[in-house]
Amino acid sequence: MLIKLNLYIIILPFFSVFVNSILFFLMQLLNKDKYLLNLLISFFITTIGFLVNIYILNNRITDEHIFYLCFVFLCNSFIFMSLVQLPISSLQLTILRMINLNPGIKKKIILKKYNPSLIFDERIERLISSGIIFKKNSSYFLNDIKILMYLKILTLLKKLFGIKN
Repeated sequence: MLIKLNLYIIILPFFSVFVNSILFFLMQLLNKDKYLLNLLISFFITTIGFLVNIYILNNRITDEHIFYLCFVFLCNSFIFMSLVQLPISSLQLTILRMINLNPGIKKKIILKKYNPSLIFDERIERLISSGIIFKKNSSYFLNDIKILMYLKILTLLKKLFGIKN
């Protein structure tokens, strides 16, 4: 019994985040316009289910187990939300930084400073300097197999759920 309980305690936070991901992607299929709302609703529904599981186990687990469960669940949820939000937040944060550094900046100036060519050059240089890609003649190549695996998984998920960005 104790081994089954310990295994359940180890798996529960990871399973909860997995359920959170599935719930979020299903909600995205139903209502693509409410991205952030879908993310928050799926997180809160999963959190309630997670807390119900802890309440059911409460008389059989210690405070350390509860701390572990909550900590790992929150860490995994943060990682999931960060990965999902990453493509959207990058552009928004850059624009917010520009507005913060230059209060009252006009749209024309933002577009001049943040044009596609400049963005591309900065990102390519950052990827080269971090060792993720390398340049040979005028061609670019991936330097890291882990990044390639991540891109393939991301592409598969985008195809599965019809995400176009």
